[in-house]
Amino acid sequence: MLKELLKNPRALTYAVLVHAVLLLLLVMSLRWNSKPPPLQSNGEIVQAVVIDEAKLLAERERKRQEEQSKRDQEEAKRQAELEKQRVEEQRRREAQEAVQKKKQQEAEQQRQAKIKAAKEAKDLKRAEEQKRLAEQRAKRKMEEERRKTEEAQRQAAEEQRKAEEQRKADEARRKRENEDLLKQQLAQEEQQRAEQAQAQAQAEQRQRELASKMKQYALRLKNIVDRNWIRPPSARAGLICTVHVRLIPGGEVKEARTVRSSGDPAFDRSAETAVLKSSPLPPPPDPSLREFDFLFNPEG
Repeated sequence: MLKELLKNPRALTYAVLVHAVLLLLLVMSLRWNSKPPPLQSNGEIVQAVVIDEAKLLAERERKRQEEQSKRDQEEAKRQAELEKQRVEEQRRREAQEAVQKKKQQEAEQQRQAKIKAAKEAKDLKRAEEQKRLAEQRAKRKMEEERRKTEEAQRQAAEEQRKAEEQRKADEARRKRENEDLLKQQLAQEEQQRAEQAQAQAQAEQRQRELASKMKQYALRLKNIVDRNWIRPPSARAGLICTVHVRLIPGGEVKEARTVRSSGDPAFDRSAETAVLKSSPLPPPPDPSLREFDFLFNPEG
């Protein structure tokens, strides 16, 4: 108990205060129960009695505290002894449990070792059986592959022979076809050259005819446009310009635009105006010809 009080200072303080209060109450009780002093007694005698009683009470309290301390020590010693016995008992039980656990572990290890050995023996037997079966399968597979290889080689040789024969036949056929094709190409090329020469001659003839017709058409246009042209005051002799003319079906002039200037804007505008005033123009020699350049040269 004393150890517990020492561990708890607050409890120890409370215990001391309680004992002090009890001691004070005891002193007060003794003072009330003591016989009153004689009337003729002086103050010094009373003081002596009180002091003796206080000493007595203090001595009693000291003895009581010593006895209580002794009892507390004995109780603490007894508790320590009990704790020691409990600890020893606990250690003994733990030692017994450890021994028992170790025995169980050893037994379990032996059992697991037996299981492992049996499993290893079984696995070894199974592995040997699997190895034997694998060797048999490998042997059969090798035999099958050898047979397939021989058959493939025989088929490859036969196919190669047939392919060689087919190649020679195809080569002879292609040679004949190439010769025939070459003859056809030569004949076609000769015919194409003749046709091209004829077409070129015809095109040149058409070009010459069209050029002649366009020359005549240009003279007609010049006569028509010249009649509608009004010379501007700024125009000097020798001016010419090129006007781009666009017609619509019927010969109506849709556009007259100078594409090569004479250098005199008034002269260029007068040429454009003369072309527009000449609308509708005669149809061109080629019906598909809807746009052309007209060289305006009033003095030419």
